[in-house]
Amino acid sequence: MRDVARLKDLLGPVGKKLRVEDPAAAGAIWRQWAQIVGEDIARNAEPTSLKEGVLRIRTTTPTWATEMSYLANDIKERVNDAVGREVVREVKIWTSPAPIKRAADGGPDHSSERSSRVVTKPRPEDPQTAFQRAFQAWSKRRNSNAR
Repeated sequence: MRDVARLKDLLGPVGKKLRVEDPAAAGAIWRQWAQIVGEDIARNAEPTSLKEGVLRIRTTTPTWATEMSYLANDIKERVNDAVGREVVREVKIWTSPAPIKRAADGGPDHSSERSSRVVTKPRPEDPQTAFQRAFQAWSKRRNSNAR
């Protein structure tokens, strides 16, 4: 009888070749991204890499990058809760105006097959709403750091 290899065991070496240290955790983050951060954020930000405990997130605008920087600790906690262990120690944000790639099921699409992609344009953000959310996140972060 042949030994049956578990997919999880096979992903480790493949992930290392692709420079992804924990492919199962990265897959869980990518797959659950909209549930972890909410649809509004998922339309304007997507995870791009997970290396050495650093989760890099791309945003569509500098405004979203600022808001995400205020939410970085909350996102780190939510991601680690979703995965079930600490895989993210730090969140780094970067910006690119390209639209967020979304799969047909509503999640991020990181496949290389262009025909299976559905690209959605980000909704224009009301500046007042974005400012209020960023200010609330900043206030929460400031109050937690003052302790």
